[in-house]
Amino acid sequence: MQQKKIYAPSWLIIGISLVLMIVVLIMGAMTHEREKQSVTALLQEKGAALIQAFEAGARTGMMGLLGDEAHLQALLEETARRSDIRFIALVDAHGYVLAGSEKQRAGVTVADFAIGNAFAPNDTAQWRIRTDAQQGRVFEVYKRFLPTGDDGGGHAHHMEHMTGMGHHAEMECASTWIRDMPRKAILDAENRPTIVIGMDIRPYEAAIADEARHNIITAAIVFLVALAGVVSLFWAQNYWRGRKLLGDTRAVASEIVRSLPVGMVVVGSTNTILYINEVACSLLSVPAPMTEGTPASELLPPSLVRLHAEATGQKSRGEQELTLTTADHQHAVVNVSTSTVFGEEGQYIGYMFILQDVTDLRNLERGIRQREKLAAIGDLAAGIAHEIRNPLSSIKGYVTYFGSLFAEGSENREAAAVMAGEVDRVNRVISELLEFARPSDLRLQPTDLHTLLDHALHIIAHDLQGAHIRVNAQLPPDLPPVDIDPDRMTQVLLNILLNAIQAMPQGGTLTVTAQAEEGRLAIRLADTGEGIAEEDQANIFNPYFTTKKNGTGLGLAIVHKIVEDHGGSIQVCSALGEGTALIILLPLRRAKDA
Repeated sequence: MQQKKIYAPSWLIIGISLVLMIVVLIMGAMTHEREKQSVTALLQEKGAALIQAFEAGARTGMMGLLGDEAHLQALLEETARRSDIRFIALVDAHGYVLAGSEKQRAGVTVADFAIGNAFAPNDTAQWRIRTDAQQGRVFEVYKRFLPTGDDGGGHAHHMEHMTGMGHHAEMECASTWIRDMPRKAILDAENRPTIVIGMDIRPYEAAIADEARHNIITAAIVFLVALAGVVSLFWAQNYWRGRKLLGDTRAVASEIVRSLPVGMVVVGSTNTILYINEVACSLLSVPAPMTEGTPASELLPPSLVRLHAEATGQKSRGEQELTLTTADHQHAVVNVSTSTVFGEEGQYIGYMFILQDVTDLRNLERGIRQREKLAAIGDLAAGIAHEIRNPLSSIKGYVTYFGSLFAEGSENREAAAVMAGEVDRVNRVISELLEFARPSDLRLQPTDLHTLLDHALHIIAHDLQGAHIRVNAQLPPDLPPVDIDPDRMTQVLLNILLNAIQAMPQGGTLTVTAQAEEGRLAIRLADTGEGIAEEDQANIFNPYFTTKKNGTGLGLAIVHKIVEDHGGSIQVCSALGEGTALIILLPLRRAKDA
């Protein structure tokens, strides 16, 4: 079972491509945003950890545990030594830089550090990206500076216990910890400063850019692969559509060629059969399955082989009429048209024969010519028969009279008898001419063929017995009655049977068969006599054509006329030394009471 292929319309393929592109873009954007959030969280956590470490160091330094040489500025600068830290600054609520890793910033008010809607620090580390006047774009992590603990407990209580002071008093720390800085503003527990760590944003932006490039490359690859798949699908679809169209075209062309009522044979450049249809196989009497690839000389009849040898390589077209023997051993007149087959670039591909069976056409032409001859002879016979017959009666009367004047057995009396016989022969010819020229006046009636044939055979039974001819009658018992003129058809049978007797002077077998086929009745009368030469078979129904010494040449002409008057036809099959068979074909019309 042939698999059915599904073809998608062009708009569906374009729609799939667009949807695929949108999906790839969305996935790339989502991946980019996810990576951006991941890097942001990483930097935020890193900044928060640095702030916690700085606050821990500040608490330790305030308690004087780092030695007398340690101070807040040194801690700021040391913490900012990391390559990814741009600056660390402590600012108040107005953006005034109380202390920082960059000394030149100390005592400077930075508007971006003033508490407002865009900058609202609390006890939790927050982040933002800002363009600094000196450092450029930086990733800032900020929160309130809590050097004494997270919420006033823990280390704050420990320091209060050590100093004996509460929250309302200034936080105590080592005397050397805060030097050359606004001590009160840094340690103000009520208005705690904000610690801001500015981190290098370039790794952040580089990571985002790398991820963006990776996403773009991945999206491009995915899109190109998908696009290649869609284009491949489109090409495959066009290929299968084109292949199907080509297959349909070939099927239509093959069906057209196969259905043509003419034979077609294509011979390749290597003189082998490339193609042959069923009609050609029937006309050439060759089996169809084993023809293609067979050498032309083994398959084609000699006449076609010679024609192919003469026409090979020529661009001219030609026609020739040949007689071929068909698969049913019948002779067929075939009109052969020859044509050379060239490729698109003009190269020789092969040769093609078109075989058209014109047997029926030629038979029709012969029938027309036959009727024309018969009509001319009929007109001639009608014009002169009566003029000749009357003088013949007088001549015969005088010959008989003068013959009676001579003695019995005398030479003159024998001459008179010969003259009377010749007059009778001429009179018989004239009678046949009148019979041949007489217009058809058929009296059709339902007739049983068994009765008709028995009657005709009974009439010539004495002749059959004297010629030592055996009759083999094979008539099916269920033959239907046929509407014919019994008298005229008896004359047809008698003429044919008498010709058969004369064709078997040494005796033989006369076979009579009949059968109903395809709406007509076929009566076949065959002898085992001398046969008829092939060149004479086309003329035996012509008036006055005869091969017998004493024949008039009108017997079969009258047979042909009577059969045609009944709407039938007559065929001859004969070969020298093999006998002759005449086949009468009559239209089968059942009787009204049948």
